Amino acid sequence: MDLSRPLATVLPAIDAGAIAVLAGTEAPLTGRRVAELAGESSHPSTLRALLRLAAQGLVLVEPAGRANLYRLNRDHLLVPALLEIASADTLLRSRLADSISSWQVPALHASLYGSVARGDASTASDLDVLVVRPEGLASSDLETWEEQLSDLEGRAFNWTGNPLSWLETTPTDLRRAAEAGEPLFQSWRDDAILLTGQSLSSLIREPHKPRSA
Repeated sequence: MDLSRPLATVLPAIDAGAIAVLAGTEAPLTGRRVAELAGESSHPSTLRALLRLAAQGLVLVEPAGRANLYRLNRDHLLVPALLEIASADTLLRSRLADSISSWQVPALHASLYGSVARGDASTASDLDVLVVRPEGLASSDLETWEEQLSDLEGRAFNWTGNPLSWLETTPTDLRRAAEAGEPLFQSWRDDAILLTGQSLSSLIREPHKPRSA
């Protein structure tokens, strides 16, 4: 699915953009303003989309001089479903956080980074998740840890149709990456959305002991 514009999974892209814009405000907007906020370069294409949506009753049209104003018809039977689809990114983060928080071998940190975190993902994008495991896991814990990663990979794919790509590290390796100023660490620091556990800054500052058996 398009993880930055979930509505585009079920609607034409321009229609999805218009609905997403109108869902974010109670104020009526001109077609030109809807196009601007949706990031569409073609104002006429947005107007055609708004008229299509109005014909289905999803959008209400109010004459305003020589222009028209548009707003979402929140009383429409289908609008609650569309709003739920539009917030699929929030639901995804919640499911990932809940799943990782319930692991038998706990993660010290997990965060979403990359294109999904930046909001410029597409249908071809992976779910990039940084996960920090405890130092010195026993072999039995390592086996459980790998099972946890694999299980969530499968469930996340079923939720979205997008592969989950883990970037697994330890506090020691994380600290080394920070000290070396590695570009990937800068990306984590600037873009990552915390799902569960400690912040990256606290992990870098604090020494971590191996997990007790």
